[in-house]
Amino acid sequence: MYVRIEASFIKVKYGVVGTRMREVVRAAKDVGGGGIRFPVNKRLPHGVKLDLELTLPHETVPIQAQAQVIWSARIHGRRTYEAGCQFTRIDPLDRGKIIRRVHQALRDRKPA
Repeated sequence: MYVRIEASFIKVKYGVVGTRMREVVRAAKDVGGGGIRFPVNKRLPHGVKLDLELTLPHETVPIQAQAQVIWSARIHGRRTYEAGCQFTRIDPLDRGKIIRRVHQALRDRKPA
Protein backbone atom coordinates (compact mmCIF):
# COMPACT_ATOMS: atom_id res chain seq x y z
CA MET A 1 0.00 0.00 0.00
CA TYR A 2 1.26 3.47 -0.89
CA VAL A 3 0.50 6.85 0.65
CA ARG A 4 -1.11 9.35 -1.73
CA ILE A 5 -0.96 13.13 -1.64
CA GLU A 6 -2.55 15.98 -3.57
CA ALA A 7 -0.45 16.33 -6.69
CA SER A 8 -1.43 19.29 -8.83
CA PHE A 9 2.34 19.74 -9.37
CA ILE A 10 2.37 16.64 -11.64
CA LYS A 11 1.22 17.07 -15.22
CA VAL A 12 -0.39 14.06 -16.92
CA LYS A 13 -0.70 13.23 -20.60
CA TYR A 14 -2.68 10.07 -21.27
CA GLY A 15 -4.10 7.84 -23.96
CA VAL A 16 -5.68 4.40 -24.20
CA VAL A 17 -3.00 1.77 -24.90
CA GLY A 18 -2.72 1.18 -28.63
CA THR A 19 -4.01 4.63 -29.57
CA ARG A 20 -2.17 7.88 -30.03
CA MET A 21 -1.32 9.72 -26.81
CA ARG A 22 -3.70 12.61 -26.28
CA GLU A 23 -2.23 16.07 -26.31
CA VAL A 24 -4.39 17.12 -23.36
CA VAL A 25 -2.21 17.83 -20.36
CA ARG A 26 -3.92 17.70 -16.98
CA ALA A 27 -2.80 18.42 -13.45
CA ALA A 28 -3.02 15.31 -11.30
CA LYS A 29 -5.39 15.32 -8.33
CA ASP A 30 -3.37 12.89 -6.24
CA VAL A 31 -0.49 10.46 -6.65
CA GLY A 32 1.36 7.74 -4.79
CA GLY A 33 3.79 4.98 -5.62
CA GLY A 34 0.91 2.72 -6.64
CA GLY A 35 -1.19 5.00 -8.80
CA ILE A 36 -2.65 8.34 -9.73
CA ARG A 37 -5.99 10.19 -9.98
CA PHE A 38 -6.52 12.88 -12.62
CA PRO A 39 -9.24 14.61 -14.67
CA VAL A 40 -10.28 12.97 -17.95
CA ASN A 41 -12.50 14.11 -20.83
CA LYS A 42 -15.03 11.30 -20.47
CA ARG A 43 -15.81 8.33 -18.25
CA LEU A 44 -13.26 5.59 -18.87
CA PRO A 45 -14.29 1.94 -18.57
CA HIS A 46 -13.05 -0.01 -15.55
CA GLY A 47 -10.01 -2.05 -16.52
CA VAL A 48 -8.97 -0.04 -19.57
CA LYS A 49 -5.18 0.32 -19.86
CA LEU A 50 -3.65 3.76 -20.31
CA ASP A 51 -0.28 5.00 -21.49
CA LEU A 52 0.80 7.84 -19.20
CA GLU A 53 3.41 10.52 -19.45
CA LEU A 54 3.97 12.20 -16.08
CA THR A 55 5.95 15.41 -15.78
CA LEU A 56 7.35 16.17 -12.34
CA PRO A 57 8.69 19.62 -11.50
CA HIS A 58 12.45 20.01 -11.84
CA GLU A 59 12.74 16.75 -13.82
CA THR A 60 14.01 17.00 -17.38
CA VAL A 61 12.66 13.64 -18.60
CA PRO A 62 8.95 12.74 -18.20
CA ILE A 63 8.02 9.42 -16.59
CA GLN A 64 6.54 6.90 -19.03
CA ALA A 65 4.17 4.42 -17.39
CA GLN A 66 1.11 2.28 -17.97
CA ALA A 67 -1.85 2.14 -15.64
CA GLN A 68 -5.20 0.41 -15.38
CA VAL A 69 -8.37 2.37 -14.66
CA ILE A 70 -9.77 1.22 -11.31
CA TRP A 71 -12.66 3.71 -11.31
CA SER A 72 -13.90 6.65 -13.33
CA ALA A 73 -16.71 8.99 -12.33
CA ARG A 74 -18.22 12.36 -13.06
CA ILE A 75 -17.09 15.12 -10.72
CA HIS A 76 -20.06 16.18 -8.58
CA GLY A 77 -21.70 19.31 -10.00
CA ARG A 78 -19.45 19.45 -13.07
CA ARG A 79 -19.36 18.18 -16.62
CA THR A 80 -15.91 16.67 -16.24
CA TYR A 81 -14.71 13.27 -15.02
CA GLU A 82 -11.88 11.81 -12.99
CA ALA A 83 -10.12 8.48 -13.19
CA GLY A 84 -8.34 6.59 -10.45
CA CYS A 85 -5.61 4.42 -11.91
CA GLN A 86 -3.19 1.78 -10.63
CA PHE A 87 0.27 1.64 -12.18
CA THR A 88 0.78 -1.63 -14.05
CA ARG A 89 4.12 -0.78 -15.66
CA ILE A 90 6.53 1.81 -14.30
CA ASP A 91 10.29 1.82 -14.00
CA PRO A 92 11.26 1.21 -10.35
CA LEU A 93 13.49 4.31 -10.43
CA ASP A 94 10.54 6.42 -11.62
CA ARG A 95 8.30 4.94 -8.92
CA GLY A 96 11.04 5.91 -6.46
CA LYS A 97 10.96 9.52 -7.72
CA ILE A 98 7.21 9.66 -7.07
CA ILE A 99 7.57 8.12 -3.61
CA ARG A 100 10.33 10.60 -2.70
CA ARG A 101 8.10 13.50 -3.80
CA VAL A 102 5.25 12.16 -1.68
CA HIS A 103 7.49 11.80 1.38
CA GLN A 104 9.01 15.25 0.86
CA ALA A 105 5.55 16.81 0.59
CA LEU A 106 4.47 15.07 3.81
CA ARG A 107 7.61 16.33 5.62
CA ASP A 108 7.00 19.86 4.35
CA ARG A 109 3.44 19.81 5.73
CA LYS A 110 4.35 18.84 9.29
CA PRO A 111 4.71 21.75 11.73
CA ALA A 112 8.14 22.15 13.27
